[in-house]
Amino acid sequence: MQLAEERRDAILDAVEREGRVLAAELATRLATSEDTIRRDLRELDAAGLLRRVHGGAIRRQPEPSFSERATTDLPRKTALAHGLRACIRPGDTVLIDAGSTHLALARLLDDGCAATIVTNSPQIALALGGFRLTRIVLLGGTYHPALGATVGAATLAEVARLRLDLALVGVCGLDPARGVSASDPEETALKRAMFAASTRHAVAALNERFDDSAAFLFGALSEIDHLVLEHDAPAASIALLRQHHPALDITITTKAAA
Repeated sequence: MQLAEERRDAILDAVEREGRVLAAELATRLATSEDTIRRDLRELDAAGLLRRVHGGAIRRQPEPSFSERATTDLPRKTALAHGLRACIRPGDTVLIDAGSTHLALARLLDDGCAATIVTNSPQIALALGGFRLTRIVLLGGTYHPALGATVGAATLAEVARLRLDLALVGVCGLDPARGVSASDPEETALKRAMFAASTRHAVAALNERFDDSAAFLFGALSEIDHLVLEHDAPAASIALLRQHHPALDITITTKAAA
């Protein structure tokens, strides 16, 4: 019988050689069940040795910095940002979570679009720094350069004291069956607190988020009021969302300019 350690070494070897592996193929190759392979992939992902995606795993690449993400796929992120903009009502107290799509949103907003905007992103706060009709609140905490965000116990405590009308929360993974997820446990706790502090919740997701099985769930689809997706989001995933969450308001963006 193959030992678990040997099986996981074989999985890592396959990922390194091939770049991407499928759970079903690994199960056949290693003469074990898909459930066993999926469990191995979860544990190897949590250890930072590979990256789980829908149906299997890929070789883990170095995480781009926040400044790199902020300039990548900008037309697509701006299209999503326009969808999020429609969720904000005059007089709202809005929390804008850190993230490159949300930074694109901040650059679209007009002074007076909301009563107060709260954020854990210094970059977003700076983008809104000229506002006078809308109060801008930057949450404290420990700055995480890769996330471009303040996180930790102090940030969590500040969020717990908030009473928000709308929270715009970033996601690393979007699974129509399981919900929304993040890849960092500290960030996950903060996102869960953002959900808890707000009456309404809005999420925007690039297409690749459907294929990213981030390790830590922080919310169910039933908790989301507004979901903004790209114009060419996977049709099967959209159908599942509409079938299982008929009350979910889904906005499909127009095609981003080249």
